[in-house]
Amino acid sequence: FSEKLSSEVDAALATTTDADFEAIHGVTPTSQAAMLMRRYLYENGAPSDALAGFSITSHANAVANPNAMYRRAISLERYQKASMISEPLNLYDVSPNADGAAALILARSDVLPNSLTAPKVRIIASAASTSPVALHDRQDPLIFDAAAESSHRAYEQAGIDLKAINCFELHDQFSIYAALSLEAAGFAKKGQGWRLSQDGEIGRDGRIPICTFGGSKARGDAGGATGLYQAAEIVLQLQERAEENQIPNARIGMAQCLGNAGSIATTHIFARD
Repeated sequence: FSEKLSSEVDAALATTTDADFEAIHGVTPTSQAAMLMRRYLYENGAPSDALAGFSITSHANAVANPNAMYRRAISLERYQKASMISEPLNLYDVSPNADGAAALILARSDVLPNSLTAPKVRIIASAASTSPVALHDRQDPLIFDAAAESSHRAYEQAGIDLKAINCFELHDQFSIYAALSLEAAGFAKKGQGWRLSQDGEIGRDGRIPICTFGGSKARGDAGGATGLYQAAEIVLQLQERAEENQIPNARIGMAQCLGNAGSIATTHIFARD
């Protein structure tokens, strides 16, 4: 049953790839991410476990999240020994498909009830961008152009630069996506995003905390609902309601959700009043 369910899910997810040149030849989002990861490791001379820090960080953050699917930490050794899903992607490089629900209430400040005690959070930027669906149609498949464009449009709209961002909920459907998203948003130079995960800069006490409740990797990837879940998690951080996962003095947070292999990107920046 599980194998049948997995194949049916893979077939459904494959419809997000280019129908004429990718899906018809058996490409799935997982195999697509595996090709990107293989090329990324090769071009940047990175070790095979270069992306381990993303999974390790996500799982560490999920421990205190009651809504996470996998509330247990993992070690580098465990990552290195994990079974392959689509080489070089191993079990911990791939987020699990999950059901989930999240809700946000948007309202003008003047209609909020006086009994509301949590700090108000405003959306100060919202930007969406697209790029070609098929990897072969992109000038450089290792650059998430849509994510870069939507990030920088959001910075401009908010009137800030990336140094003002206190936490970043990126879409880590695959660990390679986390590295490419950090580079696209400007937190690392091209080909160097993986180093942030190795240098401790993405942890809750790092320079740019990401996936503070476990991200798609450990919380679970809820497909199209992922973006709303990210927004809810940013709001919890900015309202200082994240409990054990709280980022100290978090006042500005960014959420970015991807579609396909980064061909669609929506970026929102939130600020605490």
